[in-house]
Amino acid sequence: MKFSELTKTILELADWSSTDRNCTTLSDQPSAYFFIKNVNGAQFVLILFATAFTVIVLLLAAVHWFHVWMYVAEEKRQNKLYFLLSLFPVSTMCCYIGMISPRTSMVISSLGLLYFLTCLFVLISLIRHLFGSRDAFATVLLLDKRKIDFQSPPFCCCCSFLPKAKSTARNLRQLEWLVLQAPVVRAIIVTFNVIAIAEWREAANKYIHFSETISVASLLLAIFGVHTLARLTSDKLGQYEFMTIFRVVDIALLFFTAQQPMIFENILIRFNVLKCGPLLSAHGNARFVCNFVIIVEMLLLSLFISFMVAPSRSALFDLYGSKERNDMRSRLTQESLLSSHETDIIVLS
Repeated sequence: MKFSELTKTILELADWSSTDRNCTTLSDQPSAYFFIKNVNGAQFVLILFATAFTVIVLLLAAVHWFHVWMYVAEEKRQNKLYFLLSLFPVSTMCCYIGMISPRTSMVISSLGLLYFLTCLFVLISLIRHLFGSRDAFATVLLLDKRKIDFQSPPFCCCCSFLPKAKSTARNLRQLEWLVLQAPVVRAIIVTFNVIAIAEWREAANKYIHFSETISVASLLLAIFGVHTLARLTSDKLGQYEFMTIFRVVDIALLFFTAQQPMIFENILIRFNVLKCGPLLSAHGNARFVCNFVIIVEMLLLSLFISFMVAPSRSALFDLYGSKERNDMRSRLTQESLLSSHETDIIVLS
């Protein structure tokens, strides 16, 4: 078999649009203008709800940013928290744009995933910052005789036979590289997807599916690396609610990446729950509904993080308690001065 024939066969296997064979196949997804102009029924209602939910997520993000600006002293910590808190509005906006512009949905989703993977590395950077440095992190682990346990998802959850590694700065750096490679690979994939759309137009879908399939290994390596590092800090950064932040980002990544291929494509489309419509193919409808579901999930996670990592509960906001104490001292000082002034007036009179 020639190389060109082999490539063609692989692309045909990766082209999941074959499940649309019982429907009227559309040669291309509609433009945003055509879709919004002709949308009606349930899709119109979902867009209205998605608009309201997106606005709420953006307002919550503004409140989160304000609290970081007010109650976090160090600029480096501020910048990391700004980036992490932007995860919900960025992912929500990506899904919202994907809903109203079906033609760009796959590329926008790929950009959203790039931001997610960058946030994973920012989480690792936040760990280093809270410990002071990588060397300080390694020293704390060595003093506690805490070794690196590789029984982490998604590869080695049940592999109890794996040896544990010494928590040296070099080993920690290698785990960080597992996380760092993911946004680099994703950036290359996004660039390829943009070029594919520019060159092949509607025929680019199978190439995009192929590139997304290849990038799964990179994503799984990043998840393995960040889980392994986060588990080392579970009992060290409790006052900062770090594990809560990590779990929320981890769950959000699961929602953003796993629902479309596992639930909507492999179940809802294959069992004809979602079918072709007058505007979108079966896969287009599945992605439309999936984007709406992700928007709802990002809203719920944003509300959850607003409560669980509030300034009153997390030591990340180091100015929160001190500011209240300073305000209390200033009020007590003013009251004491006023009372002493009133006493002097009474004595003089």
